[in-house]
Formats: sequence, C-alpha cells, structure tokens
Amino acid sequence: MSYVVCVPSYNRPELCNEKTLAMLKTANIKKKNVYVFVANKQEQKRYNELLDKKLYHKIVLGKKGLVPQRQFIMEYFKQGKHIVFFDDDIEEVDLSLSNRFKSGTLDNFFKSAFNDCKKYKSFLWGPYTVYNPFFRKPRPEMTTDLRFISGGLFGIINRPKLKSIKLTITRHNDQKEDVERTIRYFKNDGIVLRYDKIAIKTQYYGYNSDYGTFNERKKTMEQAAYNLLKAFPEYGKVVKKTSGMTEFKLNKNPKINETPKNKINKKTKKKSKKSKTKKTSKNKINRKTKKKSKKSKKNKTLKNK
Repeated sequence: MSYVVCVPSYNRPELCNEKTLAMLKTANIKKKNVYVFVANKQEQKRYNELLDKKLYHKIVLGKKGLVPQRQFIMEYFKQGKHIVFFDDDIEEVDLSLSNRFKSGTLDNFFKSAFNDCKKYKSFLWGPYTVYNPFFRKPRPEMTTDLRFISGGLFGIINRPKLKSIKLTITRHNDQKEDVERTIRYFKNDGIVLRYDKIAIKTQYYGYNSDYGTFNERKKTMEQAAYNLLKAFPEYGKVVKKTSGMTEFKLNKNPKINETPKNKINKKTKKKSKKSKTKKTSKNKINRKTKKKSKKSKKNKTLKNK
C-alpha cells in the first residue's frame, strides 16, 4: 500500500529541516514519499536553498494559508490517494505505548491506519492529542466515535471534489481548521479513527510563524470556536480554559437533528400505502357502478320483451 507524506511549511525552512524532515528520515520513511508544500516562488527558492535534499522528494509551489494549502494538496493528488499530513515542527511520533504498533515501524503504522480506514469505512485517522504518557496509558488502542483529530499529524483517503468535507468556516484565519475537518468528516462518514496510545511530540503555539504565537492567536481562536458553534451546535460546545485558550469541545456521540434515511423511507412507505388504499377504494366504487349499470341494462331488455 502506497502513501505520500505532505508537509505544508511557511517561513520556517530551518525548523522544517531539523524537526519533521529529520524525524521522517530517522523513522526510515522513504524520501520518494515526502513532499514539502510552500506558499510562493520566493519561499520556493528559499526552501530549495536551505532544505537538505536528502530528506525530501519534491518542493511544490502551492498556496498561502493553511486551509488553502491543504486543499491545494488534496487537489494536487488523485482521488483515493492515501495522504499523510504533517506539520513542519514534529519532533517524534511515539508508538511505544501501543501493544499493536510498538514493535513495528512508522511506515507500518501508516499502512495499518489506512487498512483500518478501508475496514471500518473511515476516511480520516489521527493519533491522540496529548503526548504525556500518563494520559495515554489508560486509553483504548483505537476509537471510532467523534474524537478530535489534530492537524499536527493526520491521514486521509483523498476525496478532493467532495464539497461536504471542504472547509468553509475556518478558511479565512486557519484557526480550528482541524476541528472543522473532524466534524465534517464525521458528519459525512459517521466515523473517524483515532489511535489513543500514539501521540506526536511538538511545541504547540511555541514558534513564531505566519499564523502568530499563542497570545496573538487568542482572539481569532475564540472567534473560530463561536463560528463552529453557530454552524454545528449539536456537535460540541465552546469551552474557555484557564490558560486563556478557547476550545470547541466535541460531543463524542452527537444527537443529530437531521431526519434519518430510515424515517424518510417509512414516511414514503406510509404515503404509498395510503395511495394504494385510495386506489383500491376507487376500484371498488367502479366495480359497484359497473354492476349497477349491468342490472339496469338487464331490466331495460326485459321491459322491451
């Protein structure tokens, strides 16, 4: 089973080199599978100069902004392609707590995750959101309900033309784009896979980038959370943490207000039954009228005789 690893990066070639690309090489991910996506020609030139050519297959000129860039990546590859997305600052993918994957390779984990997607009819997978082993130890190997799939590392089976999974709410400021993606995939497919024994090591909000540091992103995060609440009220709620971060906490089993297909089918069946009963009653009336007309004809012939 083949897959590609895609690393969108902006204004951080040194960090991309030292973190994600170096980690992938250490984990023996084949160079031919690794693509780095940049925002403009100036960035492309800079990355070509500074990235270690032994660590990647190709630098691709894409689009500026995380949501547009990820959409560009999906459209860059064909339908059904297995794509692993990585942030550019990932230090480690820890498999050591998973009984299923600890003795294997990162390559084996990726391939197994896509096999699981086919088995369970899921199109999105990802690891647990917290690196701390204390929180991962008691958790199950894998979940299939609505759990947050972080943008730091996730995999998809590509469906670039499917409008229902296209991000629209978070596309302007990129905040909570991974939450919107999780909701949209779950809403469309009824499942997302999360491997709760596995986690990535990274420094959230720690580096300066085009998207800003944590303090600079507080307001946009809050706005994005309330926008998600407005669009998907049944899928979660807004929670403010003591750190000042605003989250959109997902409901694991959302109560969806949409009319299920079974109920629609039952309604149509009832309507068809009613129409059938109306038709049968009409047929009965027609038969009666026919019988009456036959009797009247007989009476007329008798009188004539």
